[in-house]
Parts: sequence; structure tokens; C-alpha cells
Amino acid sequence: MIDLSKVFAVFLGLSVPSLFLNIQAQTAKLYVGTYTSAGGSEGAQLYDFEATTGASTFLGTIPMDNPSFLARKGQMLYAVNENNEGSVTAIDLESRAIMGTLPTKGAHPCHVSLSPTKPVLVVSNYSSGSLVLFSLKDDGSLNQEEDFIQFEGSSINKDRQSSSHIHSAFFSADGSRLFVSDLGADLIYIYEIQQKGARYSFHRIDSISAPKGSGPRHVVISDDAKCIYSVLELTGELAVFQQKNNQWVNAQVLPIYNKGFKGEHGAADIKMSPDGKFVYATNRGDANVIACYEVMKDKTLRVKSIVSTGGNSPRNLNISADGRWAFVTNQISNQITVFKRNKRTGALHIDESATIPVSKPVCLIF
Repeated sequence: MIDLSKVFAVFLGLSVPSLFLNIQAQTAKLYVGTYTSAGGSEGAQLYDFEATTGASTFLGTIPMDNPSFLARKGQMLYAVNENNEGSVTAIDLESRAIMGTLPTKGAHPCHVSLSPTKPVLVVSNYSSGSLVLFSLKDDGSLNQEEDFIQFEGSSINKDRQSSSHIHSAFFSADGSRLFVSDLGADLIYIYEIQQKGARYSFHRIDSISAPKGSGPRHVVISDDAKCIYSVLELTGELAVFQQKNNQWVNAQVLPIYNKGFKGEHGAADIKMSPDGKFVYATNRGDANVIACYEVMKDKTLRVKSIVSTGGNSPRNLNISADGRWAFVTNQISNQITVFKRNKRTGALHIDESATIPVSKPVCLIF
């Protein structure tokens, strides 16, 4: 009997093993951070995503309390536990076993970031306004606290900016810079991670001033780390900061809302497409939109479109490695919206059949 799969493979100019690998590559793992609740999510959730169809298959839950934000390196998953007494947890994805938990010495940790070059991770404590550096063991499990910074800042919004609120810390691609957003002080601090022997520490080297009352939250960093795209939570805007003559200047402020919009803002997340041609940002509150911006030659942005996220309170967004799909976690409406993405134009179109029901989703990573 003729094996039609082999005939098809030969027709395509592929060996059978390479054809099999190509098929396998269409499936990706999704890891979803959530707020846990009675009758709702019980921890970090795992899915298989089929890139050819947009369908997701639920694989299971890693039980833990409020794993709101996640990071991954290889088979190790890291989650902040966003509680009054915050902690960070390391999980082995092969066994789904908890490899250890350490306190973050602050309230409501909301972001975790891994260095691309050093065995360290950084946790941002939102409510208490602090930043913590942890080292990792050779197996990827948590080692110990290395450094801690308590920030003291404020700005003009008395309801939201009476004290520092550290919302995120993102590493540059080469790991040489760490950009730390203080929503409470309207500042983005720039640090490097110094190493002395087997110990690590923060070393501040610069800062960027955001517009007063804007509340910087998350950033995207250009490859050369000389251009920063920052979502401004309190004003529902996106700011472009560029380094010129060793000084940081605010080159642009763009809306993450449609013309004529009136209502509450809550700008949340920002990502760049894999090819570097587009930037996307979400806005919660009364807006509930995702905006697409084209990256120009001088790295400034041009608004391309602003569309509904198909849900309520879009938090995190992410884009598949092949650039064909975008995902938005809608916390209040308990769903992840899946968008088909046009790689040429950047346009997003909701695939209603691919929507993933999740209780209070906050973060989605691959």
C-alpha cells in the first residue's frame, strides 16, 4: 500500500521527519497568569495553542494563590503571587512541581522579569513601591534575595500617586539595562545589574521623566535601547522617549483611545510585533481597546487603528512568534480574545471561535 503522507512529503520537497517537525511546530504552549477565587481559577493555567486553526486546548492548572504575572525560561516558569505579603514562585514545567517560593518583602507584586544574560530575576512590588533582585540556582530554581530598593516618590494625581508604585522592570535585549516604571512618581529609572563575585546588585545609571500625572506602567525597548515606548496608565496614552546626545527626550505622546472618547482610562500593556514594524497597546477603564501603531524610520509611531478588545478590562497582550496571532487577557469579562493578525498591515481581526474562557486572566506568555 502506498503511504500517501510520504508521497505528499516528497512532492513538497520535504523528508518525512522534516514534514513531521513542521506540523509539530504549529502547536505552542500558552501559560496564563490569573487572579484566583472561590469557584474561579485555582492558579496558573496551561494550554496548547494550534496556530493553523487558532484553537486552544486546556491542559491543566498549577495550583497557587494569585499568580498574576509570569515569566518563563526553558522548562522553568516563574510567577509572582500578588498578595498583601507578596512572594515569587518557581515551577518545573516538566513535572509541574513547585521548586520554591521566596517573599518579595512588599505588597502586591505585579511583574517579574528574567535577565537574558545573568541568572537573576527582578520582581516589582506595586502597592509598597519596591523592587527586588533574586538570584537563581543552576537548575533555575530560586536561590536568594540579592538586593532590594524601596522607592520614595509621588506626583500630581493625589488619588493614585501619593507614593511610589513600581509597576514593571524590563531588561534590554542584551541585558545591560533594566527599565523600571514608577507609576506613582512619573519616572522610568534605568539600572544595570552589577556582579561582584557570586553576588548581584542594582546600580542606577539614569532616569526618564514621564508627563506629570501620566503614570508609566509597561515599556517596549528598541534593540539598541535608545528608544523606549511606554504605556501611560492614568492618561490612556503611549509615550515615545528617545536618547539624543546622552539625554532622554519625550518625542511623542499618542492616544490609546478613539477621537472624541470620554471616560476613564487604564492603559495596561504594550508589545512590539516580531518583525519590529508595529507596536500594540491596550487601554482598560471605559475604553477597552487595543491600538496598533506603525514604527517609522526614525522610530516614532503613527496610529494605524484602534479597535475593541471584545471584552472588559484588557490587561496583558502578546503576539505569537510567527506574528499571525495576537492575544488579549480581558480580566473582568473572564476571557482571552484571540485576534488574527495581518503581518503586512498590522491589522487585527477577532476570531470569535478562538476565544479562550478563563476566570480573571491577567497575563499570557509563551
